[in-house]
Amino acid sequence: MMTIRLRIVFLFLLLGSTGINSEIIPGQAVSWTDFSHITCITVGYDYTYIGTTDGILRYHRRDHNWADPITKSDGLPDSYINRLTVTFDDLVIYAETNSGIYSHNDFLDSWSLDNEFPLDNYHDSRPPDPIPDILLPFGYLLSDGGYFTDNFFRDFQITAYFDDRSDNVFIGTWGLGLIRADNLSLIGELHPYGLLQKETDAIYLDGDSIWVGGNGGFRPSQFAQARLGVTLFDRHFGRFEHFEPRYLHDFDSEIIYDISGDKKNIYFAGQYGLTILSKKKGELRALTGRHGLPDNEATAVVARNDSVWIGTARGLALYTPSADTLVTISRNILQERFITALKIAKDVLIIGTAKGTYYIDLKSKIIGRLKDEEGILDGEIRHIAFYKNELLISSSWGLASINIKTEKSKSIPYITSAGGSFASAINDRYIASAVDDGLILIERQSGRMRRFTEDDGLLSIRIRALVSDGNFLWIGSDEGLTRFKWINPDRVD
Repeated sequence: MMTIRLRIVFLFLLLGSTGINSEIIPGQAVSWTDFSHITCITVGYDYTYIGTTDGILRYHRRDHNWADPITKSDGLPDSYINRLTVTFDDLVIYAETNSGIYSHNDFLDSWSLDNEFPLDNYHDSRPPDPIPDILLPFGYLLSDGGYFTDNFFRDFQITAYFDDRSDNVFIGTWGLGLIRADNLSLIGELHPYGLLQKETDAIYLDGDSIWVGGNGGFRPSQFAQARLGVTLFDRHFGRFEHFEPRYLHDFDSEIIYDISGDKKNIYFAGQYGLTILSKKKGELRALTGRHGLPDNEATAVVARNDSVWIGTARGLALYTPSADTLVTISRNILQERFITALKIAKDVLIIGTAKGTYYIDLKSKIIGRLKDEEGILDGEIRHIAFYKNELLISSSWGLASINIKTEKSKSIPYITSAGGSFASAINDRYIASAVDDGLILIERQSGRMRRFTEDDGLLSIRIRALVSDGNFLWIGSDEGLTRFKWINPDRVD
């Protein structure tokens, strides 16, 4: 009898709900962005829920870890959350947004439009006046008027204050993210979650660590002064660490174009040179024009063994970490070239420039230019991917595939938009390409193509980075980082 009743209730919920964005497949995409602008906080049975301008965060009250965020990738119709409440069992989430009131039912795993915001279990998280004295991390002070102020006199308004009844006090800020304190001692610590900045142009996978950077300096935050730099995402534990260059000696570049690494170091190519981070010691070092780079602007980097190839706005350089030597590759056709992308394919260094594609055979030291019949390789090269024996080169004029064994090239179909290809990735089954209206996925055997946009769970169609990772594809866009299942048995391509 109980089973019948449960089925009737489930059917009623299914028929009575007004589904939102039904094209999104649950679990197809999970996204992270800048969650530092917090609007409200509430609590359920297992989780503390944090509303932000870009989605909903969930912090487990007893395990003290983060669940995946809820964003547009999960079908959330409006990511700017004004108020939140949940049922006592975490079954239903209610979100009041600028465009309406929405609810998410865990049984249906989808969002529906509602008429009113329930107040039965609502917790008002507006900060008290005055704010209790909180012992903050070094470099921050509690200022009059309800602000945290840092050493650079940047003010971050306190927007939410909540005791979750599990020994935690959560303090939401406008631009600094979440601060968690013990409700007895009120000793606070920064609790970063998500990206330091939305724009994601560079992604580097290093085991369980994902390094993320971007060209965030060209778009100021619409909410507050932008915080810029690099994000380290530990995907195993779901933790984030932020690196703001203004706080770090010898980390000069807030704008990051490319990231690479080896066993000992991580390398960041940015607008003020190359930054080297020691994995073991955490020490930083900068290489700029005065150290021998052809130009102060480092635009690309790739590392392998004891060689770090550095592209700049005026040529190519080679850094050898063990000998601590830096050599400019200048006596050849690469002199003064604006380097845009670098990739090592077996024993060949592939070099993308603003005007064409070049290579260096690392064994014979021969330097040459790559050509194709369609002229794709003569355009502005934006990204280079390599898998087994196949190169994919994204150009302003399209996407080219080159077999490095046979040296045969071909153009990839469907990349016909005026903008060409911005990034690409490849595995045994698919070829992925970022174009000016989304992500194109091509099944290699059948040639079938499907285009993905925000309607399929992407944060944005303006994609600038793609990295293959087994069954997943990491996508960097102007709105953040997305983990996308590009091998998904639940999806029909």
